[in-house]
Amino acid sequence: MNLGRALMSLEGLYDQFINDYQQGKFVEGICEWNGDDALMSPRSVAHKFKKKAEELGYTFKEYKPFADELEESIEMYLGHLESKFI
Repeated sequence: MNLGRALMSLEGLYDQFINDYQQGKFVEGICEWNGDDALMSPRSVAHKFKKKAEELGYTFKEYKPFADELEESIEMYLGHLESKFI
């Protein structure tokens, strides 16, 4: 058994990524219009998730469904955020 797998399940990693994203811990760049940090795009977060899953010893076949769900969940989360400002 891979030590990474023993330390973190894919479900746990998914939950951690969702929580961290909602707390604003995944940023890339700076918004031009106000100078604030810009949240990562859903695709960027899913890519980061895939890299972390690979580091933990998971295969593409194992982590892909979680990465796809993560990307979709973040898209929905951002949609809800945007609707609050319309």
